[in-house]
Amino acid sequence: MNRTAFSILLILMAAVAARAQSSVVVDYRESISPEMVVLPVEVPPFSIEHQVRLSLEARIDWPELSGSNPWISVYVNGNQLGLDELLNKTNDFTLRSGVDLSWYDAGRWRILYSPDFEAAITDKQTQYGTAPEDEPYRFVFDITRHVKPGANEVKIEHHKVLQDPDTLVLRNIGIEVGTFIEPPGADAVEPAPTGPLPTIVAAAPPPVPMTVTAHDATIDVRIGAQSLRVSTRMSLPDGQWREGETTGDTQWSAGPCRVSREVSVRGDHIHVADTFTNTTDTLIGVMFEHYVPMVGEPEAIYLAGRKSQFEAANAWEPAHPSSFAQFEQLGVGLVAEDDVFRVHARSLHGAESFGLAEDRLGLAPKSSITLEWSIYPCLEGDYWSFVNAVRRNWGVNYEIPGAFIFAHKWPTGLTGEQYAKWMHDRGLKYICGGIAQYPDGLYAHGTGILFAPEFVARERDWSRKMAAADPDLVPIAYFHAQCCTEPDSRTKYADSRLLDETGRQIDYPHGMVLPLFVPTEGNSYGKAIWKYVDCLIDDIGAKGIYWDEMSYSVRQTAHGLPWDGCTVHIDRQTHDVIEQVTSVPLAMQSLAERIVDYIRGKGLFFMANSQAHTRTMMRKQIVRFVEGGTFSAMDGTHLGCPLGLGNHCTEDTHRESARHVREHLKRGALYYGHYYSREPAPWNFTSVMFPITPEQIGPGYVLGAERIHTTVSGRFGFPDGAAAEVYVVNAEGERVRSGMVKMVREGRKRLYEIRMPGDHFAVLVRRER
Repeated sequence: MNRTAFSILLILMAAVAARAQSSVVVDYRESISPEMVVLPVEVPPFSIEHQVRLSLEARIDWPELSGSNPWISVYVNGNQLGLDELLNKTNDFTLRSGVDLSWYDAGRWRILYSPDFEAAITDKQTQYGTAPEDEPYRFVFDITRHVKPGANEVKIEHHKVLQDPDTLVLRNIGIEVGTFIEPPGADAVEPAPTGPLPTIVAAAPPPVPMTVTAHDATIDVRIGAQSLRVSTRMSLPDGQWREGETTGDTQWSAGPCRVSREVSVRGDHIHVADTFTNTTDTLIGVMFEHYVPMVGEPEAIYLAGRKSQFEAANAWEPAHPSSFAQFEQLGVGLVAEDDVFRVHARSLHGAESFGLAEDRLGLAPKSSITLEWSIYPCLEGDYWSFVNAVRRNWGVNYEIPGAFIFAHKWPTGLTGEQYAKWMHDRGLKYICGGIAQYPDGLYAHGTGILFAPEFVARERDWSRKMAAADPDLVPIAYFHAQCCTEPDSRTKYADSRLLDETGRQIDYPHGMVLPLFVPTEGNSYGKAIWKYVDCLIDDIGAKGIYWDEMSYSVRQTAHGLPWDGCTVHIDRQTHDVIEQVTSVPLAMQSLAERIVDYIRGKGLFFMANSQAHTRTMMRKQIVRFVEGGTFSAMDGTHLGCPLGLGNHCTEDTHRESARHVREHLKRGALYYGHYYSREPAPWNFTSVMFPITPEQIGPGYVLGAERIHTTVSGRFGFPDGAAAEVYVVNAEGERVRSGMVKMVREGRKRLYEIRMPGDHFAVLVRRER
């Protein structure tokens, strides 16, 4: 439904509500988590032509607008309210930042962190704002089938989400009885196109000669008839800045820091290596900005892969440490290259310039560090031209096998043949077991698994039976390096705890108490964790390992650990170092490398959740997905493994899984399934989707060496014109066997014209004949 139609619907709803019989249940109520708020409700008499509605407004009390979380569940007379009962808005909405979210999933409703009930609408500069028609604080539910005239009961379960208790503010909880209101409908499906179609075949653009001149802290680039300048400004003591000069050589000083720069043209980009040297006998902090003045009115600006909606903005994303600006005839991208700069990089833009910044570099006395970054001028190129150029140079176009899911409601006690059939019936090859549990149901995270023999025995049973029945199937064991619920773990691994700035250990935000640690090669938990790894491999007999939250969990920086040698907090006013901190991805990296090499050295499959935060880990070419709670998370895969998990909502039907495939493809990413606990479909589209080795990604498609996935219509083909089997999949996840594909020839090459509605997708499988 478009915005205009939705606004009209809200007006009509208001008019209907004005004629309804209403009563207030609660004017105002605060709740401290966790709590079950119980409200007796009196419902007036109603008949078959009436609808009974429950309305409420809710927010998590917070000093400023700061995002959201699935905070509450709502029950009426013991019946949990779900998406079918929501009346006043669609489930999906988009923040001003471009992040898409859902109000409801898996029994919980999303509530905003907010200082009042207006900020999300009235503050036009916040990235967490929404459109007024999204009614971000208000929920109206159809509860007709759950109530009776007279006494009823409403329960609002305020879940524990954060480590510390929080305050839920409720107001204007009321009951209405009136004529029926229909919920807003979905947007109309785009019909199949009838006109000319774009030709989409993987190809690298021809190189365009560049002229590059470097002097002092400025780099001038000329490409074709276009030119641009990249300058570097650096911090000086006492809150001052050194601006980029245009004279002199490529060495300069900024207070106590000496800089030496090497610039080289590497085909389609310019590589820059800056060596920073502390000339003093004390620790210093260094900040800098590499910035490009606008070369015209930008058509679009992307920070860390996401299109900016603001006049000025910042983004921090080590998996996509980039800034890109699109002009009429030129696209320009900057990207961090080395481990440290990727972890520290801030992507930024204002009205006059865009670029990359370093705000946290610490240099020990007399020490040096080299930070690398690149400039990508894309003549007549767009964001996707930039992304694909970086992907080719970074070597991230590697094979992604499949199909994959997590075991959920997993049957026990079957034979190996029955387990294998369960997988075959669902078109699957890879399946990951669950988190270890103690007999009381609490998680046995980390080395806690060594104290959960019953769980280990269950996982051993199905894993070994399945692998024996069909060696092509891959049972995978779950691994999380930072979470540990081993008895007395806080004391036993005290030197490894993930601490906040007050020295308190951070727990994972969950209903259970889940302490977090930072295992390294030198600390106690890093040494103990090998028993956990060996348990999964030797005791359970897994054929693969899945590392959850591999890059970090909850916090990217830690206090109280040995310093990583490069990360500090710097006072933005004085430029003095406030404190030394430790980057979690950098601290864990050498141990992570050893674990990955150890697992692969045994011939086992390895995969992970989260994209690589460093060049070192990226070069391991690990199959890594991001979670799909927001589809915009796919943006973070564009410079890594372009893969998302289908957990935007519970995949109770084949239709929901097919939607996840389309939404991922719209953002240039592939799909892994989350759960498949339903009955198998007559045909599983995932059975034809893998393996795929991406060669080019774009808005609506991934072009691979063996396969092409697309949710947009077009003329698709392989670079060598190879033949293909084309599978078109409709909104229900069913194969469409005729009417939407036409093969055409251009010389000896084949192209496949695909014309399909907007709720379809297609998979082209290369035929070697």
